[in-house]
Amino acid sequence: MNFSKRNFVIFSLVLLLVIPAIGVLAQDQESGQSSGQESQPTVVATVNGSDITQQELSQSAQVYPIIMTLSRQFRSFAQFMMTSEAGNEFLTEYRKYVLDQLIDQELQQQKIEDLGIEVSEEEVQEQIDSIISNNDQFEDEKSLEEYLKNNQNMSLDSLKSRIKESIRQQKLRDEVTGNVEVTEEEITSFYEENKESYKDQEGNVKSLDEVSDQIEGTLKSQKSNEAWSEWLEQEREEAEIEKKLENL
Repeated sequence: MNFSKRNFVIFSLVLLLVIPAIGVLAQDQESGQSSGQESQPTVVATVNGSDITQQELSQSAQVYPIIMTLSRQFRSFAQFMMTSEAGNEFLTEYRKYVLDQLIDQELQQQKIEDLGIEVSEEEVQEQIDSIISNNDQFEDEKSLEEYLKNNQNMSLDSLKSRIKESIRQQKLRDEVTGNVEVTEEEITSFYEENKESYKDQEGNVKSLDEVSDQIEGTLKSQKSNEAWSEWLEQEREEAEIEKKLENL
C-alpha cells in the first residue's frame, strides 16, 4: 500500500473537513454534559454485543465543526440547517448515515480481531517514510511532526495510529478479496465491448495485447469492490445489530 503524495494531500484535506450545526450543537453539548453525570454512556447501537455510544457518534459526525465552517462561508445555509425543520431532518439523516458507517467499522474491527490481523511498527514507519520522501516540504520526520502540529492540530503518534488502522483495514480487505481472479475470456470480452476506448494518439485502436494488463486491472478492481460489498452485506445480515435511533 503506497501512501503517495496525492494520497497524502487527500488525507490532509479529509483531516481539515469539519462541518457543524448549532441546533445540533446544543444537543451534542447536552448529551456530553449528561454523559458526564450518568454512570453509563448513552448507547446508539449495539453490534454483536459491542456498544456504539452517542459520544462516538458525535465525534464521527462532527456536526458542530461542520456548522461553524458553513456559518463562516454560507451563513444563510447554515442558518437554514440550524433553524428549519428540513435542516434538522437532514442532520438526523446524516447522523443515521454516520451511525451506519460506524456499524460497518465495528463489524470490520471484530473480523480483524477474529483473524488476528496485526501491523508491525516497521510497516507503519514505511508509510511515514513514504510521506516524507514524496513531499518536498518535509525534510525529515521532525518537519512532518511540525506540519501536523501547526496545520492539523495532530500529533505524529496520532498519524501513526491512523496509518496503522488503515493498514489493518487494507489487510482485511485483501483477506476478503484475495481470491478474486480475472479470466482471459473476461478480458477478451471486455476488450471487444470497449475497444473504441483504447486508442493511441493517432486514433488507432490498440491491440488486445497492448491493453490486456490494463483491462485485467480494471476488472479485478471491479470484482474486488463487488466481493467486498457482498462480504460486508453478509456480515450485516449475520450480525446481531440493534439501533437505538431515539438516542441520536
